[in-house]
Amino acid sequence: MPVSSNSNSSGNDRWRRVLGALISLTAILSALVCIIVAWQQLQRYPRTDDAYVRANTIGMAPRVFGQIVELPIVDNQFVAAGTLLYRIDARPYEVALARANAALLLVEFDVRALNDAIAVAAADVLTTRAQIARSESLVAERESQVTAARARMDYAADYLSRIKPLLIKQFVTADRVALAQSELDAARADVAAAQASVANAAAAVVAAAAEVVSAQAREQQARNELGQVGDVNARLEAAAVEVADAQLNMQYCEVRAPLDGWVTNLNTNLGEFVKVGDTLFSIVQNSQWWVMANFLETEIEQIKVGQEVAVYVYAYPGHRFKGTVQGIGWALYQANGATADSLPDVKPTLNWIRLAQRFPVRITLEPFDAKYPFRMGATVTAIVKTDGRDPMLEQLGLLGSPFDARAAEFPPSDAAAPVR
Repeated sequence: MPVSSNSNSSGNDRWRRVLGALISLTAILSALVCIIVAWQQLQRYPRTDDAYVRANTIGMAPRVFGQIVELPIVDNQFVAAGTLLYRIDARPYEVALARANAALLLVEFDVRALNDAIAVAAADVLTTRAQIARSESLVAERESQVTAARARMDYAADYLSRIKPLLIKQFVTADRVALAQSELDAARADVAAAQASVANAAAAVVAAAAEVVSAQAREQQARNELGQVGDVNARLEAAAVEVADAQLNMQYCEVRAPLDGWVTNLNTNLGEFVKVGDTLFSIVQNSQWWVMANFLETEIEQIKVGQEVAVYVYAYPGHRFKGTVQGIGWALYQANGATADSLPDVKPTLNWIRLAQRFPVRITLEPFDAKYPFRMGATVTAIVKTDGRDPMLEQLGLLGSPFDARAAEFPPSDAAAPVR
């Protein structure tokens, strides 16, 4: 009996050892298979959970200052393009527009008056030049009169000199000599009068020339004040610009949505006084959504533009969204080595472990289903379908693909109804 008991005990120990060895071998093989499967998956389909949903946002800031008198929107509201967002009190800008229009009218009156002044000055120039011509002809006429008077005076002087000796011999009477003397005196007076007339005519020419210069100066001054450059009047253009600026400010008092999207972070109230450039809220654009996924630089080699991406949003567990690689970032900011005061700032560090950098990969998303709306900043997991380095297990049918999904499981591309 003791011998039989020892035999059974040794047999049980042997089987236990064999079973333990089989279990250990199975565990080791299973671990190896899991490692190979995980390695294949990671090599075939690079993935990251350092990824977030993004969208274009527009900060809505007023272009004019004033008090908000109408605010028909609420935070997180969907607005279509052209929807009134808010209205600023336009009364001060209406006054400014009226003032600019009045100034434009005054400038138009001034321009007409200056044009009339230019015309009058130009006419004065022509009239005075005609007067100069008449005065010059009068000078010539008076000079001819001086010549004729001199001739008569010379004749009277010669005649008197000839008859005076005859008075001594009494060939002529004293009256005749007196008459000749009076004729000579009269001729001399005519010469003096003719010379004075010439001087007056010459003075008239000089005065007319001075008036021409004065009229030309008045004309030039009026032209300078008019501000005409070719076909453009600078005074009118400046006044018109002021009117256009006032009209533009009037339009800026009413702010409408530039695109379809959601109002977010509304930070103002009705009646609040707002300043130019202060962002009151933002609009998240509805038409374009993408994922910014940060992949390790060791995985960038496999990722190519146009590759399909499976996107899982944490807010919707198990629901797959479809994306496409749009591009890969080309640069990262490096604090170590950045320029400081025109010199590189290199930190003295000693790293035993080198961490791989992550580069942003932009993934465009198809329009979402109304039941599963995207929200900017949502965390996602992105899996890129690449050519892979060694897709052996998938080719042997030992490993499935996360992309082997029915097309119906992806959101329809035309289901982009807004979520209110």
